[in-house]
Amino acid sequence: MNQDMTRYVNGLIMRQAALVSYRVSANAPSTEVDLYAMASGSLVIWSGESDNTIFDDATVNWGFRAIHDALHLATGLGFSPDHEVELARIQASQYDSTLMQELVFCEVGMQAAYFKKNGVFVPDQKAFTMAHLDKMGLLRK
Repeated sequence: MNQDMTRYVNGLIMRQAALVSYRVSANAPSTEVDLYAMASGSLVIWSGESDNTIFDDATVNWGFRAIHDALHLATGLGFSPDHEVELARIQASQYDSTLMQELVFCEVGMQAAYFKKNGVFVPDQKAFTMAHLDKMGLLRK
């Protein structure tokens, strides 16, 4: 994404993340049971794998994760790939712009579908999302 797009996306994410109480830790919940158990007060967001994301800023990636995990709690959807795809639809629908809808759905839903099909996580999440946004014509200006 160019600098203007990155500022736009990151600004939207951080404004929404400001509404969620969370802290970042190397030890965060990895199951829905753990998420519910650890959610008293503020969410615990995993700090790992945040340096090479579509957001180009670990802080924004953590905010994105906080928004996502808050939606797990609000909807009761679990962490299975099928639940992640459904949650991606819900999360993406919160935005008006096609860029944000496609970015959010790709970051969550398409990556979950990739995991379900291949049994491994997307090796380069940033390239995966950039390729999708480019295919959708959203990176051309």
